[in-house]
Amino acid sequence: MTRLDVLQIIGDVITEIDVARGSLMPDDPDRHRLDDLRILLDDKQRKLSQAVFNDNSQAFQNAANNLKAVNDEISGTISSVDNMITTLANITRFLNAAASLVSLVGSFV
Repeated sequence: MTRLDVLQIIGDVITEIDVARGSLMPDDPDRHRLDDLRILLDDKQRKLSQAVFNDNSQAFQNAANNLKAVNDEISGTISSVDNMITTLANITRFLNAAASLVSLVGSFV
């Protein structure tokens, strides 16, 4: 996977979060939780896009594949607001995988 692939995966999850947020009232506490997670994920995407590193390294590939695996597991579940506990847990799992990837990239710089 390339950096661009990873950025697109993260962007797709951000879009799913936006769709889920749109289904909730502005004063809904779950919408605020989604807002917070979206901000954190957006921050990880921005840091990854700005970092200078070799995306061909085995460490990056392993972390990127982990992120993709989490994405594949949760695909399509984020926009479902029927079970918000699961939705929030899935986003948090994805965010943790993204954070792990960003911290790895930070060690390359």
